Amino acid sequence: MDWLGIGVLILAIGFAVLVGLLVPVLKKLTETLDNTAKTISQAEKSLDDITSETKLVLYNANETLMDVNHKVSKLDPIFDVVEDAGQATHHLTETLADYTGAKMDDVKRGTEVGRQKNLKGFVRGVALVYYLRKAKKAGKNEPKVKVTVKEEL
Repeated sequence: MDWLGIGVLILAIGFAVLVGLLVPVLKKLTETLDNTAKTISQAEKSLDDITSETKLVLYNANETLMDVNHKVSKLDPIFDVVEDAGQATHHLTETLADYTGAKMDDVKRGTEVGRQKNLKGFVRGVALVYYLRKAKKAGKNEPKVKVTVKEEL
C-alpha cells in the first residue's frame, strides 16, 4: 500500500470513530427535540383553552357591566330626589340656625340685663322672662322670617 492509501484508511477509521461517538449524542438530541415538540404542542393546547376561557369571562364581564349600567341609570332619578331633599333640608336647617341664633342673642341680652342690675336666683329668672316677653312684643312690629325653598334645575 502506498502512503495515500494509508492516509485514506486512517481518515476512514477516524471518521468511523467520530460517527460512533456522535450517534449517542445525536440520539439524545433527537429525544430532547421530540420532548420539546410535545411540550410546545401541550402549551399551544393550554393556551387555546385559556384564550377561550378568557373570551368567555370578558363576554360575561361586559354583559354584567351593561346590566349594572342599565340598573344604575334607572336609579338616577332617585339620586336626584335625594339630592333635592338634601338641599331643601340644608336650607331649612340654615334658616332655623339663623332664627335660633337670633333668639339666643335675645336671651344673652336678657341675662346681661340681669347681671348689670345685680339680680340673683329666682328674681333673675323672672327678670329674664319679663325681658323676653318685652322683646317678643317689640318683635311683633318687625317683619317675620319667611322660609323659602329654592328650586334648582
